Amino acid sequence: MAVFAMLEPAAGLDDIEVAAVAARDPERARAYATTHKIGRVESDYEALISAPDLDLIYISTPANAHAEHALAAIAAGKPVLVEKPFALNAAQAQTVYDAGLQAGVPVFEAMHSPHHRLFARILEILDSGEIGPVRKIDAVFGAPIERSDPVRWSAELGGGALMDLGVYPLAWIRRIAGEAFTVISASQEREDGVDASFQAVLAFAAGVEARAYASMTIERPTARLLIEGERGVLMALNPLAPQMGHALTVKVGGQTRTETVDGASSYAEQLKAVRATLVEGADFPFPADDYVLSMRAIDMVRAAMS
Repeated sequence: MAVFAMLEPAAGLDDIEVAAVAARDPERARAYATTHKIGRVESDYEALISAPDLDLIYISTPANAHAEHALAAIAAGKPVLVEKPFALNAAQAQTVYDAGLQAGVPVFEAMHSPHHRLFARILEILDSGEIGPVRKIDAVFGAPIERSDPVRWSAELGGGALMDLGVYPLAWIRRIAGEAFTVISASQEREDGVDASFQAVLAFAAGVEARAYASMTIERPTARLLIEGERGVLMALNPLAPQMGHALTVKVGGQTRTETVDGASSYAEQLKAVRATLVEGADFPFPADDYVLSMRAIDMVRAAMS
């Protein structure tokens, strides 16, 4: 994940450098640094976080360590970008949020897909009223995850379809329908001790019904977002990473059109937004507590599944 989320977008930005790396296993960190041409390897996470020349800490450890490492970065006064899922639950995320707020240290979640211009275009179409008031949303993300993956197939480390993949369709739905919802139903298929797939149906205060689905055992990668309005339908193929190919189709009154949206990758836009917030004092595109709300949604679905 770090290659797509940090190394590649940083390489395309003149004023950002990935200066150092650390891992639980120093040998693994050195091998990673050699492969990706990172100039410095710190002895451990504490040394990395406390390094005086680093301006941002990017955390891509397993999810069960995210809150601990984020709190350590905040204590050191370092802004932090945390991979999703942000934590194991909303309580952990709230603790990090409170610590960052009290210390005046910015904290970001690496929820990259809504940063792409495709998502802005989706919201623009919805706001225009072209398809009418939204009534139904169907958000799907599936990816075949190898059983050898030590993190995603571990409930203890924060794996499973809901935590690792479902965070995306839930985020897309929340961007469109808001935060005021209840979970009508939720189910899961469990394999090897984790939820290999899940689906949840949500009811929103504005009368919108939404389904979120994610699977780690699907045959081929799939990401799509279907939005039904009173007058038409919008379908986005690959809202996850539009830079890898996407299509946005709108059907209204028997007329159909398909669009694509140019722009930098979702990862690059995310990193540029973080940079603008830290360097220029710009407002981050999403609420400061968005990652708390994200984990709250996951907690609600998880409770309904059990």
